[in-house]
Amino acid sequence: MSSIVIDLQNEITSSDCDVVKILRRAHVIAVKLGLKEFDQWISNELNGYPNQDACPDYRKVRGVLKAFNPYHGWIPTLIPDAELEKAICEKRVPNSISEIITLCKTAENGLISEFTGKQLNLFNRMFDSPLPMRYALHISGASVMDIVEKVKNAILEWTLKLEDEGILGEGMRFSDEEKQTAQTLPQTVNNYYGATNVINAPSESMQIVSGNESVTFSYDKANTAVSEIESAISQEQMKTEDKDTALEMLSEIKDKISQEKKPSVIRALLVGLKDFLINAGGSLAAGLIQAKIQGLF
Repeated sequence: MSSIVIDLQNEITSSDCDVVKILRRAHVIAVKLGLKEFDQWISNELNGYPNQDACPDYRKVRGVLKAFNPYHGWIPTLIPDAELEKAICEKRVPNSISEIITLCKTAENGLISEFTGKQLNLFNRMFDSPLPMRYALHISGASVMDIVEKVKNAILEWTLKLEDEGILGEGMRFSDEEKQTAQTLPQTVNNYYGATNVINAPSESMQIVSGNESVTFSYDKANTAVSEIESAISQEQMKTEDKDTALEMLSEIKDKISQEKKPSVIRALLVGLKDFLINAGGSLAAGLIQAKIQGLF
């Protein structure tokens, strides 16, 4: 009698492997073995993840932030900070595996991830655009399709582990002993897909610019910048406690400006706020801070 586990291995390694089909077969195996955690991963791959935070690391991709120029089309932006560029241009793809495949087939020149109106407004302020611009994250189709290969590899490694433990099944059934042994196996998908790297965007598309050292510091301009930063933080979709902390840090910066402390002190506090916002998920407000730092100091 055939084995559902071995049959799945053969299907994964075939030249015309259908990843949706093998996920459904893996779902059958996981349910029959009572592997609820691993089956949740399968369900997420089939139906999509609830949000980016729920996505595994292999679903992280990197794109190029571009602005639309009416005369030249999409052009790369100049992001002034490597850490900030990473926060803006790296994202996790929560779409279902079937949607990913369809999107990659229909998008000849890669995928475009749009931003909300509030985010576009922050980008315009960050880049000091004289006119409102349209911004989007451009992601290569190859980097997104790599997600599909990672899924195939994870299922293959999982079936090999099942085989190694003697869990093969007869036809579509598993013995009580096989079900009991299966409970001792790791159920987290991280144990099966291995190390993964973020697919980087072409290096020539990302340019890092340095600040203008000849700028004379102005406390009035600093006050204006702080007001804009405060508005940007209020528009970010962050945890309430993180937003409150950011505003407290900004309040301290206001005090230092009113006391006309040394520009180096104010700059250090702004950099600290920028770093905090990046870690808290407020990358666009962080970008505005970086742009203001470039202009003030």
